[in-house]
Amino acid sequence: MTTPRVPTTFTRKVAGGIKTATTGSSLPTNNATTTTTAAKKLPNGCKISIKNSNLLTSTGLADLDDIIGGGIPIGSILMIEEDINSSYYMFLLKYFLAEGILQQQGVFFSSLIGIDPFEILNKLPARITKEEEIEADKNDITNNTNNINNNKQPTDELKIAWRYQQYVSNELSKQQQQQSTSTTMNQTFCHSYDFTRKMNVQSMNPELIHTLSHDAQSQAEGTSPYRNLFLEIQNLVYKYNKEAATNPDQTRVLRLCIQSFSSPLWSNDEEGVIEFLHALKGLLRSSVCTCVISVPTYIYSGAFVKKIAHLCDTVVSINSFSGLGGETPEQFAEYLGLFNIRKIARLNTLSLSFHPDMLTYVFKMKRRKMCIETIHLPPESSRAGDSKPDTDSNKNKSDQNNIVSKMKSGSGLLCGAGGGNGPNNNPLDF
Repeated sequence: MTTPRVPTTFTRKVAGGIKTATTGSSLPTNNATTTTTAAKKLPNGCKISIKNSNLLTSTGLADLDDIIGGGIPIGSILMIEEDINSSYYMFLLKYFLAEGILQQQGVFFSSLIGIDPFEILNKLPARITKEEEIEADKNDITNNTNNINNNKQPTDELKIAWRYQQYVSNELSKQQQQQSTSTTMNQTFCHSYDFTRKMNVQSMNPELIHTLSHDAQSQAEGTSPYRNLFLEIQNLVYKYNKEAATNPDQTRVLRLCIQSFSSPLWSNDEEGVIEFLHALKGLLRSSVCTCVISVPTYIYSGAFVKKIAHLCDTVVSINSFSGLGGETPEQFAEYLGLFNIRKIARLNTLSLSFHPDMLTYVFKMKRRKMCIETIHLPPESSRAGDSKPDTDSNKNKSDQNNIVSKMKSGSGLLCGAGGGNGPNNNPLDF
């Protein structure tokens, strides 16, 4: 006499999203059920991170997505430290807003320095295809090569490596192959933009555009203006959360963008700034929203800036060479400044799941777009056999040391672990 087996809740996973739940023995029984679960549809412009399974959305700039771990995690805050002598941070804000509009996501923009929000929204860059971007890069390289050939002397021909032309053509073909193979994967996540053209205003959905101007706020006496700003954002977030709960298959991500947050032109309430970030961070954690803020950190003390950065998930900074003072070293002649990573988002994990290759990059503005690249330093001498120091190289070294010494903290990791903080250590040494 055999005793029947106790039913279990074992679930067998098979390909195609089909789950087979078995009960009793391994023999086929009438109680065996097969259920098919369809893959859950992700919101527009989102993907799952392969590093920590966070839901990511693009910043609008592919270079920035790569160095912060693939994109901005949903429910997080990205902080951009403004530069005192430039407004390059505005390009990052425009990338962020333009990507949200093309992805049919909700977009909220507010400027805390009195700028009309529609003045920024009407100047967003237009989208271009990958083929147009590759063709534009080819034309730029061709024009630069022609200019070099026209300006150089016949004796300069010996100074150019004979493989250079072949190297350029190989790089272009490699880039074209990578773009063609990744078009189907990245087409709906991050687009390319051209700042020489403006986005068509008629293509914007007015129901998904939300603005709040500084002059239009009705502030009651004795209340913090940051509290009024939070209430406006809270009502908007609740609206999108309600729509997502009603129609899960049509979930829309809400992008919040605040220019010059904590600016004295808005309010001098430092306690209100901390309270606002505390409340905003808790609100975003339970919603399908993400936020990008720019902060004029150069007008505040280091202790207060650390408090703000502690409440943000990802922190980056832009430092132009014009703001650092002195002459730009020859090694960085084609770049406009440094792009530093201060902090990487750490969601749903106790340790960093993404480690960037380096913490300091360089950025430059091409005719159509902004580029963030890795620093590549040339050898100290023009030729390996040079042993006699000249005055020009010594002058470049002194200028290089001067500009590096004026860099903010974190930029000393230009070449990895080399270089220290001592008086005789050069941050650019390997």
